[in-house]
Amino acid sequence: MELRITDHGPGVSPTDRDQIFAPVQRQPGQNTPPGTGLGLALSRGLTEAMRGTLTPEDTPGGGLTMIVSLPAAGSVPARPVPAAPSPA
Repeated sequence: MELRITDHGPGVSPTDRDQIFAPVQRQPGQNTPPGTGLGLALSRGLTEAMRGTLTPEDTPGGGLTMIVSLPAAGSVPARPVPAAPSPA
């Protein structure tokens, strides 16, 4: 399954795209509201926990599109659940 979230704002340069997924990153020179800056870091972590990917790409005409790609149900074997530690 693929979901595309598109905006038509200033976009993000290709050289800065890896950095936007680090916690508490802001685009330089942009008027950004206060906040924790964890949104994209959490989004990528959650997507990867579901064995998917979160990828930025240019929006035609300007802006940024985030692509969430997730495997179809049943197409990927389930991860083993780690055993609980034994009581000491």
